Amino acid sequence: MDNIIRPTFGQPRRAEPDDESRVQVLTQRVYGEAGGCRVCLVHDAAAPEGDVYKVVAGLLTDDEVSTVAILPATPEGEVDAEIVALAILRTLGMIEARTGGPAIA
Repeated sequence: MDNIIRPTFGQPRRAEPDDESRVQVLTQRVYGEAGGCRVCLVHDAAAPEGDVYKVVAGLLTDDEVSTVAILPATPEGEVDAEIVALAILRTLGMIEARTGGPAIA
């Protein structure tokens, strides 16, 4: 299976990258918000991995996002990206419901 789910999701962020390494991307689809996070789909044709879809998540209070899954930019990859994004969104929603508020402050 060529799908990659990054194992660092939910871990503390690494050192702040310098301004030259930051990239602005256009969101293709916003799946929703839960647990203090927003989950989106980005189509990145210039990624080092090639033409891919990236499922990204980020805090509502921040403009930065982290890639949580990378999938090939094919019709099948887009379907897989939807499944991953909705699973992440549902998980964040369950955590939020259990704790009675946003899971991430």
